[in-house]
Amino acid sequence: MKTNKLKLISSALVVALGLCACTSNTGVATQESGAVASDAVNADPAAQTVDLSDKTVETVYGSQLPQYLNHQYYFEGEPVSMTESNFYFIDTFTELCNYAGYYYAATPAGFVDLSAPLGTSDGEVQYDTVGDFFVSYSEEMLESACIICKLAADEGLTLPEDQIAQIDSLVAEIESGAATANLTTDEYLAIYYGEGVTLDSFRQTIVNYYMADYYTQQYINNYEFDPEEITVPNIRYTLFQTTPDMSDELKAEAEANANAILEEAGGDVDVYAVSGALAYTNGTAADYGDIAVPNDGSIDDVFTAWAWDESRQEGDIEVIYSENFGYFVVAYLGTTEIDQSAKDNIAVQSLSSMITDAIHNDTYEFYTNDAYAPAPTPEAVTPELPEELGVSEVIPVEDGQQPGSGSLTGNKGLDILLIGLSVIGGVAVIGLAAVGIMHVTKKNGKKPDSEQKAPEDDKED
Repeated sequence: MKTNKLKLISSALVVALGLCACTSNTGVATQESGAVASDAVNADPAAQTVDLSDKTVETVYGSQLPQYLNHQYYFEGEPVSMTESNFYFIDTFTELCNYAGYYYAATPAGFVDLSAPLGTSDGEVQYDTVGDFFVSYSEEMLESACIICKLAADEGLTLPEDQIAQIDSLVAEIESGAATANLTTDEYLAIYYGEGVTLDSFRQTIVNYYMADYYTQQYINNYEFDPEEITVPNIRYTLFQTTPDMSDELKAEAEANANAILEEAGGDVDVYAVSGALAYTNGTAADYGDIAVPNDGSIDDVFTAWAWDESRQEGDIEVIYSENFGYFVVAYLGTTEIDQSAKDNIAVQSLSSMITDAIHNDTYEFYTNDAYAPAPTPEAVTPELPEELGVSEVIPVEDGQQPGSGSLTGNKGLDILLIGLSVIGGVAVIGLAAVGIMHVTKKNGKKPDSEQKAPEDDKED
């Protein structure tokens, strides 16, 4: 299974690379090819510097987040590095910001509003505000990382040399970015991870993060599957799509087209394969293909229910209707084995369940004595980012306005700065993210037009 570790590991590293890139055209001569002339760089090193001395956590993440940082946690009787706790709190914050204006209220600047009421629960715990959920979820992410690293240590795992080299390279990028900004590495990191962070503590946090990912990969590689876990129905389908705003006449036409394919097939799967493919080729059908159907809620309910019906026989062909997608002509081809990525997901979910059970059952000692005050009401002021980071303007978002898909502030440059951490490895941690954030958002009463995938989303080439 591939990981995303070659991508940037944190917002700080994004900044480190961004600073190096943006200064290449600041008073520096270039060759005709566009390459920076080395003699010009050496002649005027001051031309490469940028001033970040007035930048703080608040200017990067808004006014609400800083009070949630630098809380002392303990795991199995030992203090957890504040750098590590800040690391996960900031990661959770940037993840929640992806849903600001959709599932959660947004501040005028486009960040998630931690002071907003939530009024929902994940079973046992009631969250009155988004901030309450933010703390609970961040703590779960932090504890899950501590647990996985303990399991790795108990098994005597050590990071491979190539991963250590990657971490050293990332640390070097931070040092370079700090030098470019005329800051010490500690001052530079404090902008993005809070006061008190040091390069050594940050490096150890990254080592632990890589270790969580490495342990997860080993868990996946050694996972023993139950045959029933990986054998699922194999369905051939043709979709004649309908939408809620479609006229009754067009809906009737889609149904008629589906029934025409069914009638033409005459119960013969091979004949259906030809007519279904032709309907897709000529544009009558929205999609066509074969798909393995897991019984995990990831595919449309109606589609899944038909595929997993105990009475289903090989060669069955039928028209079914889904309110989410329209009319499907479906044929049961028998069973098939799921692909490797689906197997990986099963293993990850197994590990995630094991970790979350340990958390909820208090298997490990994990706590803080530091209380969290309610988040302050957000100020109607848009945070400013240095132009040197390639962000010339931050677009304010009015109360109640949706800030563009996945946008934190309505500006894509800022998105890159804030959400870099979400794309790295830590498979088990990401698995917990899907269970945590999305589980609560669905209970919050807001959801997309469909919470489930159409079959074409999982179709193999």
